[in-house]
Amino acid sequence: MTQDDPSMRRDLRFGLEEALDGELPPALVERMRRHTSDCPECADEWEQMRLLKELVRRSCADRAPSELRERIAVQCRTVEVTRTEVDGTTVSVTRTTTTRRTGPAV
Repeated sequence: MTQDDPSMRRDLRFGLEEALDGELPPALVERMRRHTSDCPECADEWEQMRLLKELVRRSCADRAPSELRERIAVQCRTVEVTRTEVDGTTVSVTRTTTTRRTGPAV
């Protein structure tokens, strides 16, 4: 990966992800693997991407505890407004709303 063009580097990294995810034809992946055996820079990129994907897979394997899922599903919002009236008195109003998020299960 010796190209200096940032978009070229991005495209090559994207290709690495596709290869590691099994989304490219096996012949192309094998060609990429052969290339990495001769190109230390690409071999490093390949290994870094592989390790990152492995880490993400391991980290996402466990389901969050039910208490945490509930806390994530409920969104709390507190707004506090303080203002000073013309006569010098201070009025402070606090409003808290709690809503349950809808969407995919957490």
